[in-house]
Amino acid sequence: MKKVLLGFMTILMMVVLCVSVSACGSDGGSSDGGSGDGSGGSPANALVGTWSRDYSTADVPNAKEVYTFNNNGTGSYKNAYQTGTFTYVAANGYIVAKIKYSDYSTIFENEWPYTINGNTLTLNGNQYKKQ
Repeated sequence: MKKVLLGFMTILMMVVLCVSVSACGSDGGSSDGGSGDGSGGSPANALVGTWSRDYSTADVPNAKEVYTFNNNGTGSYKNAYQTGTFTYVAANGYIVAKIKYSDYSTIFENEWPYTINGNTLTLNGNQYKKQ
């Protein structure tokens, strides 16, 4: 009887330990690039909206790069040279996007690290302001 009770208690402790450890997983908070709303970094987060940066030079004045992320996992891109549309998934501090530029027939797949701090999106090392 002691062996059965000891075996049962061992199994019970292992189940409790497994449940406790899995409850500590990430919920997509802002530390991993998510929105901090528990959404796991899905498109319905702080990333949604239009973000732009100025990259003007003497050769290319008034040049802007603009990304628009929609809450349905689609978006658009525009810079001084080209435009495009894309689908994306944002999770764990990365955006995986499939982009179709207007001047190419190929669909390009990209994976970019990103963070959001207030109204600033840092995407692949570049900073964009929310419009």
